[in-house]
Amino acid sequence: MTSDDQALIDQLRVACAITRMPAGVIFRLSGNHARRVVTYGPPELVADVPLEAPAWRLAREAPALVPIVGRGPAAPEIALFPPSVGVNAAVTVPVEQEGRQFGAIVLVDREAREDLEGTDVTALATVASHIVIHLAPPTPVRGVMRPRKETLPPHVRDLAAWPLSVGAHDAVTGLPDRRMLEEPVEVALDDAEREGTGVAVAILALDRFQRIDDWLGRDVGDGLLRQVAERLLDTTTENDLVGRGSGDEFLAVLTGHPRGASALALADRMLQSVREPFHVQGYELSLSASVGIARYPEDANDGGSLLRYAGIALHRAKASRRRGRIECFTAELREQVERRGDLERHLRRALGAGELLLHYQPKVALDSRRSTELEALIRWQRHDGLVSPGHFLPVAEESELIVPIGSWVLLEACRQVSRWRAAGLDIECVSVNVSAHQFARADFVGTVQRVLSSTRVDPRHLELEVTETSLMDDVQAAVEKLSALRELGVRVSVDDFGTGYSSLAYLQRLPVDVLKIDRAFVKDLDVGGVAQQHATALTQAITGLGHSLGLEVLAEGVETVAQLDALVTLGVDAVQGYFFSRPLDASRVPDFFTLQDSVARRSSAT
Repeated sequence: MTSDDQALIDQLRVACAITRMPAGVIFRLSGNHARRVVTYGPPELVADVPLEAPAWRLAREAPALVPIVGRGPAAPEIALFPPSVGVNAAVTVPVEQEGRQFGAIVLVDREAREDLEGTDVTALATVASHIVIHLAPPTPVRGVMRPRKETLPPHVRDLAAWPLSVGAHDAVTGLPDRRMLEEPVEVALDDAEREGTGVAVAILALDRFQRIDDWLGRDVGDGLLRQVAERLLDTTTENDLVGRGSGDEFLAVLTGHPRGASALALADRMLQSVREPFHVQGYELSLSASVGIARYPEDANDGGSLLRYAGIALHRAKASRRRGRIECFTAELREQVERRGDLERHLRRALGAGELLLHYQPKVALDSRRSTELEALIRWQRHDGLVSPGHFLPVAEESELIVPIGSWVLLEACRQVSRWRAAGLDIECVSVNVSAHQFARADFVGTVQRVLSSTRVDPRHLELEVTETSLMDDVQAAVEKLSALRELGVRVSVDDFGTGYSSLAYLQRLPVDVLKIDRAFVKDLDVGGVAQQHATALTQAITGLGHSLGLEVLAEGVETVAQLDALVTLGVDAVQGYFFSRPLDASRVPDFFTLQDSVARRSSAT
């Protein structure tokens, strides 16, 4: 044992005494590796710590060069200790000089420690200042010379003045966050280019994690995330990087693979690891997940693009109806992304260039066969023709352009109602579709109120169509907003009813006026066979449910006489669809009502 080693052990013993931790290890950082230098404490705790480990588990960014106190069992440095040891608490002290980290002190305990908040940070900083002299290289490294004690920077000598911080580590799992992984990804790419290997970035998202978090509470949710982190660390290799994204997402940087070929196999093992049941606070929880992968050099040559492309692949995996799906970024997906990006840019300009307009589709009451109500439907008139709403609305939803677009639709529809009624047109109500993003905003009811006030439209002439799934996202919040809208005098309909997951218990709590039967059921009312039988039964059930709750029932997408006759027989109150009228430009709506009144007069005369 050298005199330097003995000096480091002495300082390590002091650090253990300060924190009352039974054991500790000092590591020296060099490039992408952290090398064990000395250990202190019971052999059963420190004997099997590997001689070398990935540097990212211990590296800290410059703003976070402070002791990280009270880390949990999923912290990245805990993975340096064999699972059989059962480490449950750690204190990590970065050892650095002039903004460069040369090493780290890791102090551990098998017990989960709740008494670390009062740790003497100044004393730990002093220990780090003594250790840096032994760990810093004697030759210049990026302009940093081996320091002497008297040249230590003030922020190391007076660390107590720094606020405690978890730096760029996730507070729940202890894993690096996405920002902290950006630099290691670039380093991994440099290594892969030099060695002729591959790198893959995989983003794993837990399916329906939010329900567990909502139903069982944040403590259970956090415990589950920590266990997921532990399993992912166990599944990946020491040379791979694992981090925490936002919400229910985890990131893995898989290194050293031959042109990324084995990334799929590793991603599959990650999925398998989270499929086994978890046990958290007495609950047995089962999960599935989806994974998106982007690879170097196949997909991108820089870390930022790899992370972004993996996120795009994940989005596609989650859009599939199948859970547990792995999706790789492809040239086809790149083209789709570029097209969507181009569409989004044009859509942003369209909103301010007056290219958006509204068409109006009549709703027909079946008892009178007359229309006094309309639905406002958005259209996009580009220089090269109309763009289908089915093409641009999903892009608006994803980019959240749907919120300003939805506000414009609401304002323009109310302005048009005001103009029509001032001209003597007998239009009782115009309905406007409301997106989930729009409805979820805290100021939504206030926005509706301001639009009604500015356009001087009586609230009874406005109906808002909200999808069933939007209402079910947060039932209590939905009840409060719908009640406020009802107080204003605005009508509300549940759009696309039957395609979501609401129950009678929830529906009877919602203060709504209309149920709209989705066109998916209506289109099968005249096809014959089992499909028609099912559509008829479902339409009858929805109609009976709506009437039992005192609601009006409207069916959309009516295109044939047979469909109309079936809906009349089933007792639906109103319909809309191409059978009566396609959506009309605002200038053609008066002609429709004039023709309708003329036909009605001739019918009564005969």
